[in-house]
Amino acid sequence: MASVTTRIAYWGKMAYLDTGVSGNPLLFLHGTGCNSSDWKSVIEQLPHQQRHITLDFRGHGQSSVPTQLFTLANLADDVLHLVNSIGIQKLILVGHSLGGMVAMEAAKRSSCIAGLVLLEGWTSLSSAGSAFDTGRFYGSLSDTEIKNIQRKAEKTRNRFTPNVWGSFWTSVKNYDAYSYLEKTCIPIYEVFGGMGKNELTEQKLRIPSNPNIQLIWVPNAGHYLPHECPVAVSKICINFVEAFS
Repeated sequence: MASVTTRIAYWGKMAYLDTGVSGNPLLFLHGTGCNSSDWKSVIEQLPHQQRHITLDFRGHGQSSVPTQLFTLANLADDVLHLVNSIGIQKLILVGHSLGGMVAMEAAKRSSCIAGLVLLEGWTSLSSAGSAFDTGRFYGSLSDTEIKNIQRKAEKTRNRFTPNVWGSFWTSVKNYDAYSYLEKTCIPIYEVFGGMGKNELTEQKLRIPSNPNIQLIWVPNAGHYLPHECPVAVSKICINFVEAFS
């Protein structure tokens, strides 16, 4: 049974969990206000032989809360620091929302990342906000599940001082991965929930035409794909590994 481990970074302790199974791993990156535990239902569906790693971003889960300013790019630095420190040569990043954006930034900087599975990992927040019809954010989740997500997100934000969180969130709002996606040579699955999709959705998502990018729609799902449809997400990850490993 794998247990949570920490790595020391200049900003504090970075918490992660590594199954330690041999082979190229899937490294899961959570969304804003979430943490490694949000991948539990997805990971339970993976084959036992598939190595997987989960990471808590700064100030999330069991990682330390930074006191100095940081940006989305610094989260990508953390991912690569972890990858290098545990000696991984090749891996696939699976990122939800913010985690998907961080995954793209990390892949831009390192040749050890063999592919990306982006679960509503926005090209940019400015375009994502109007890409779907309203009312689809929490999809089919129950009121209890929605409240749990909201409470966790609020608790996480409250761990940060306003200026530290504000600086970070400004960097997220300013992030734009279009040029990276336009030129990338690694395989990418862009995965979105199908709820609220309309005739302008794909245009507003700003996913460039690139033969290495495959767009996948999950029917009857909203933004929180790891929570709403963990079996479907797990199958997508397995299909990616089988297709590109």
